[in-house]
Amino acid sequence: MSAIQSYKSVLLVDDDPTQIAILTAYFVGQNVTTIMSAKDASEALTTLAQHLDSVDLVVTDLQMPNMDGVEFLRHLKTLGYDKNMAIVSCLSRDIIDHTAHLAKMHGLNIIGCIKKPLTRKLLDAVFQKQLEEISALAPLKDQSFTLVEFTGAMRAGEIIPHYQPKIDLRSGKVVGAEALARWPRDNATPVSPVVFIDYAEKNGMIEELTFRLFESVLIDLKRILAIDPGQKIAVNLSPIMMPNIKLPDQIDQLMKEVGIRPANISFEVTESSVLDLDTNTLEVLSRLRISGFDVAIDDFGTGSANIQTLKNFPYSELKIDQSFIKNVTTNKFSSETVRVSIALARQMDMKIVAEGVHNDDILQFVRASGIEQAQGFHLAKPMSAQDFSRLLSHGNGLIDVSSSSSAA
Repeated sequence: MSAIQSYKSVLLVDDDPTQIAILTAYFVGQNVTTIMSAKDASEALTTLAQHLDSVDLVVTDLQMPNMDGVEFLRHLKTLGYDKNMAIVSCLSRDIIDHTAHLAKMHGLNIIGCIKKPLTRKLLDAVFQKQLEEISALAPLKDQSFTLVEFTGAMRAGEIIPHYQPKIDLRSGKVVGAEALARWPRDNATPVSPVVFIDYAEKNGMIEELTFRLFESVLIDLKRILAIDPGQKIAVNLSPIMMPNIKLPDQIDQLMKEVGIRPANISFEVTESSVLDLDTNTLEVLSRLRISGFDVAIDDFGTGSANIQTLKNFPYSELKIDQSFIKNVTTNKFSSETVRVSIALARQMDMKIVAEGVHNDDILQFVRASGIEQAQGFHLAKPMSAQDFSRLLSHGNGLIDVSSSSSAA
């Protein structure tokens, strides 16, 4: 296991010296430069106030004298701590999970929760996984850019699609990929897609960004289909675009210009907010389905994408949100949500995709549940069009889904 490089200063908060010793030994073994500890939350807050800019990870217990972990979270928010946090506790899993949810409501960046007793495997599952995800996505530092920089990059083709493979869990075959926007920026810090997509939505440019990326996807797809004619690429559509009744015609025109069939493209509606049930939106989705496109409901189970949404809109595919998939082996609510989602999809004759398969235990759970397709870092990370083509060319586009030997 590679050493942790992103954590330079860690604060451990626990009244049990044995747990502090275990955590200290772990982070020493990962070459963390500075490791501080506090025997209770009050001492931790004092330490953080003095080192707020340098501490980039806080690992805290929940049961402590004088001030419990829940109250500690509230004070952390007030203090302005905005870096990484993890919870370790011997309390029941449901209490830990509810506390983590509260932390997220406070705006704290909870990267994971660990139920004691601590083991190397449990610690790696949280800290190494989080750093792998950070390295695969754009760094979140220096995310500033101007309108001129954004529009210039978009129109110059500098914002490009990367492809995260979708794997058939019965055969291990790569059957397609989700196109994900990336802005690498030469000689500057890459911009997180969370940041620039939100910017595009708020500034009326999400449709232009989507179509420019779609054009790039179609060009890449011509090459991909020359290797494997059965591949299908998923393109994300913002809910903001749904009321545009010209959308199906615009998509159809681009498809005909490049010569791609609807069978090789699907659309995922990213429901960060509730999709309004209006005649335009229903017409757009219905026409896409009539034209032969698959349309997926993304982030199912998160509240905005719910059972009512399934009933109201003509979806053909259900994507179970990674927030449930990544906790499916450790959290009863997550596993039950996945079970119910599968049952609903079966009843409505919908395809099912699990997103967020980050380790072998999750992979085997998902396979045993009968989910047809999956994507996640444990299977394959987002990659360039060239790398995706190479993946299809070598080894017949197969990924081992039978055991922990799956490629990450």
